Amino acid sequence: MSTTCCIGAIDPDNSTLVRARIVHYDGYPSNVLPTLAAIWAAHAHQDTAALITTILANDWEQLDEDTTASTSSNFAGQKPVPGVGITLASASDGVTVDPPEPVTVFPLCHAGHLDVEWIYLIDAAADTIVVHTGDGTRVSVYPLVTCLSTDGAGAAERRRGSQPPPASAPR
Repeated sequence: MSTTCCIGAIDPDNSTLVRARIVHYDGYPSNVLPTLAAIWAAHAHQDTAALITTILANDWEQLDEDTTASTSSNFAGQKPVPGVGITLASASDGVTVDPPEPVTVFPLCHAGHLDVEWIYLIDAAADTIVVHTGDGTRVSVYPLVTCLSTDGAGAAERRRGSQPPPASAPR
């Protein structure tokens, strides 16, 4: 469950670069694809550019569309972003613990140097998520709308295994 991934988009000013954020928890496609789709549908109101902006705003402990303002974390300084997830620690009681890191920028051809198992690139023009392995190899493309859960299961239920991964999701 502690599979780390990067989620981001191709840099709009340089198509050879990726701008991404780290997600430390549950980075498997069977969790990330439906979670991103749920955040896109509810939080970003199916605006894929808004989804990218939301994801790139923070590094994340985990993404979970069921996060509320009252969601707590076991780690000091992490803050909930309702409808999105829990950020990595940045402040505790209003005091900066660790300043936020800048967005990670890298050429996809050098992705193997990142210590992640999966890379997800959101394409705003096509409303898709392009899935890559940690070395940058492209695996598949998923339209966001097809990744939406039809049974209403949230991220917590998926992590408990009550919902199987999408039939076409890589494992």
